[in-house]
Amino acid sequence: MATDIKNSIHGGFTTLVVTLILLSILVAVSAFIGKVLIADKRLTLNEIEYRVAMAAAEKGIAEAMAELKVNPAVTAISGSIATAAANGSYQVTISPSGMADVTDILSVGTLDSGTTAIVTVQVAEWGILNPNNSGPAAPLLVAGTLPANGSITIVANPNGGGPGVPVSIWSAGDVNIGGSATTCGLDEYQNGGCNKENAYSYKSGSESIIGPDIVANDPDFPDDLVDYVFGEPDTAEGWARIESRATAIVNSCADPRITGGAGVFIVENVSDCTIGSIGSRAAPIVLITKDSNLTINANSQVYGLVFAYDSNPADGDNYDIKINGGAKFFGMMLANHNNIDLPNGSYAAIYDPEVLCSINFCNGGGSGPGGNPFVAISYVPGSWKDWE
Repeated sequence: MATDIKNSIHGGFTTLVVTLILLSILVAVSAFIGKVLIADKRLTLNEIEYRVAMAAAEKGIAEAMAELKVNPAVTAISGSIATAAANGSYQVTISPSGMADVTDILSVGTLDSGTTAIVTVQVAEWGILNPNNSGPAAPLLVAGTLPANGSITIVANPNGGGPGVPVSIWSAGDVNIGGSATTCGLDEYQNGGCNKENAYSYKSGSESIIGPDIVANDPDFPDDLVDYVFGEPDTAEGWARIESRATAIVNSCADPRITGGAGVFIVENVSDCTIGSIGSRAAPIVLITKDSNLTINANSQVYGLVFAYDSNPADGDNYDIKINGGAKFFGMMLANHNNIDLPNGSYAAIYDPEVLCSINFCNGGGSGPGGNPFVAISYVPGSWKDWE
């Protein structure tokens, strides 16, 4: 009997010890898990705060780029950010990089808790036109034939074929000079006008005098006129990038945005795109008519670049270009198709270097309030840095 009692006491003690050991292990594990959870929570909170601070810094970068677009002289901006997770602010410094048309942007996002994130990046200005070509080489570029009749005056690009080599018409097909059509230089046009005595090309009796300023049937004419002009291939992706830079994509050439000032405008699938006087020497337009008929009214003055684009020129002459008598075009006109109807009356196509300079922002990226609509600002690849 005594032995049973002793064994019972011994067994109870063993159970108690095992239970205490297991309880101690459980308490230790619970404490460890608690510490892990607290540390994880702190890490999560730190990560959230850092992300908010980074978002503030990135917001500063975005706002700096937007501000540069309208005010190229800006040197600093600041702002605040408020979220459910944290509140903070950002300070942005904008400074020249030392390279032409490239700007350094440094943005510091700081939360009320003291968390900080820093982002630096370089941005570059670039224009709507292909920088490799510095703008079209002539006032008239046609990927087909061009009839030049009536009292037409075409004023050449004085350096279209290289320094001191004038080009008035560049065509992939024939160029026919008829009537009183003449081509001449800008100085001649501005000082007395073009005539047979100072003309490069003209009609003399039944004979057409074609000077070297008319480059016709050129095997080197660009296969892709879109790429030649805008530096983007004539593909869906290339057009998407061109359209992203447009001031507006419209379905009417009477849209007040086109007649209201400088900008890049794309007109798509319009059966009758008729324009009068638009643009000015200081505020020209870039007008792209995609798969649309184009008419320039009589006695109008158009300043800028007009590109008549046929998405399928091999499918025949589907879209017309009509220029009525008395119209004057200061800038460049391009067509990737044949169907051009020039008037028998007076008409002038004048290569205007000031217009091209305004489009190419050669006097700087900004043009006062509103900036330059022909300038885009984008990141310099590889310049983004968000670490110390």
